[in-house]
Amino acid sequence: MKNDNPSTDIFGLCCKAYIDGDKKAKITVRTDIAETDYLPAEYLFRKFDEMPEHEQAALLETKGKTLDIGACAGSHSLYLQDKGIDVTALDISEGCCEVMKKRGVKNVVCSDIYKYNGQKFDTILLLMNGIGMAGTLPELPNLLMHLKSLLAEGGQIIFDSSDLQYLYIEEDGSLNIPLGEKYYGELVYDISFHRQRSGKFNWFFADPYSVEDYAAQCGLQMEFIRNGEHYDYSAKLTIG
Repeated sequence: MKNDNPSTDIFGLCCKAYIDGDKKAKITVRTDIAETDYLPAEYLFRKFDEMPEHEQAALLETKGKTLDIGACAGSHSLYLQDKGIDVTALDISEGCCEVMKKRGVKNVVCSDIYKYNGQKFDTILLLMNGIGMAGTLPELPNLLMHLKSLLAEGGQIIFDSSDLQYLYIEEDGSLNIPLGEKYYGELVYDISFHRQRSGKFNWFFADPYSVEDYAAQCGLQMEFIRNGEHYDYSAKLTIG
């Protein structure tokens, strides 16, 4: 979801505060299905050895000319850049793009991914649940078809996500997922940093089998890369 008001560039404001010395900077996260939580800025500045194994495995699968979507503070792009990979770091947040440039990311693009085109990539990254930017699961094909148009021959889309079914596990181990039109992994977020607030927006987490089904509708085949420790996973999509 694009936010045209720079005062609500929550991730940008938080990342800039952190790099300017506020090491306790954190984003307040509110959703419609869970209690208020906090995302420390330092988590966005992690080094490779601080990332979970499924995220590390995803980065190790990266090859060729790469587009890192939702690059945020640039941690993934910096790792790949240091490995000699030609990586373009893309983010809609002007603040995050400023931070990435300060950190030494060479190729930074400030853009909405839906408006970005003209180049072809061997690898497209959507890490830290980047596929959720589609908003809702039924909107995922729109995102995937656009990303497919950016793939070079033999290219791949690498992503990670989580299956939120664990939120609905009963004491006896059974699942009690609420039925309805809304997919159980879809959330309404409202995030804030200090007195700046984003307002409500949609994001989702997806189980791998739902992603596989929607990807197949787009002519993409899914292959698991690594399962995480708690219902999270990384995978790649290639043109079938």
